[in-house]
Amino acid sequence: MKPYRLLETSKKYTEYDMIQKHTEVAPFPDVRARLLFLFLSKAGDSRLQENREELFPLVTGLVQMALDTHDRIDTSSEYQREEQMRSRQLNVLAGDYFSSRFYELLARAGEIDMVARLSEAICENNRLKMDLYEQANDSSLTAEHYMEASIQLKMQLFLSFTSYIDNSARQLWEQMLYLFSRCEWLAAELKAGSNVQPFGEYGLYYVLQQSTPADQSRLKMEANADDSARYRQEWEARYGINAHLEQLLQHSLAAIGERLQQEDNTELAAAVSELTGSYAALVHQV
Repeated sequence: MKPYRLLETSKKYTEYDMIQKHTEVAPFPDVRARLLFLFLSKAGDSRLQENREELFPLVTGLVQMALDTHDRIDTSSEYQREEQMRSRQLNVLAGDYFSSRFYELLARAGEIDMVARLSEAICENNRLKMDLYEQANDSSLTAEHYMEASIQLKMQLFLSFTSYIDNSARQLWEQMLYLFSRCEWLAAELKAGSNVQPFGEYGLYYVLQQSTPADQSRLKMEANADDSARYRQEWEARYGINAHLEQLLQHSLAAIGERLQQEDNTELAAAVSELTGSYAALVHQV
């Protein structure tokens, strides 16, 4: 399998008419899955049996989709129309279904140890997520901490495979996983800012850090207002949140390029470099 076919392969486990008609699930983490595929395909670990460099990225992507889809569930107790209730129920069921396919595919392949590894990673992911929620609730969370914690959540499942990576490539693997997870997170924040509202959750923390106490009180009040999008346009104009995010994304892409230039394995470096294309294009669009 070519790495770019992982997304195509995942669709037979994730695309169903009922889901697509009534709700929108989280996307398959294509770039992280392809990155894992590239490093596993270069591994010389005797435990990595035939075709496992294809199986492991696929099932990890399905688990990540399950977690991310569950994160989209609206937990509000307010009254919801039938369509909204159906969407919430399908998000629950879709997330559970994606998780079940991960167990099924690994068990069928006899990869019981990897079931345990990924299950432990899921537990750690949930622990980190709860820590993040608690910090957000007690107002101790900074924009930088929020970003770094979010990036670690994107990395957690994929770090389960570090022991399968050649010793000579493990440092590069961890660096690339971090930088690509950072790019993916920044890209998602930029896209959030270009859709319904001018900026996402990071923007709230960023403005709170930069603004005066009076502005902080006003922002907190306006954040949940019915016309919050209009208010956020004003904050975006004043603080340039999306321009700041774009700059962070450019720095991350530059860091990937600089690190790959130092790599002796030119074939692997070239393949990894190709994964930056979608993020580079986004920088030029915003």
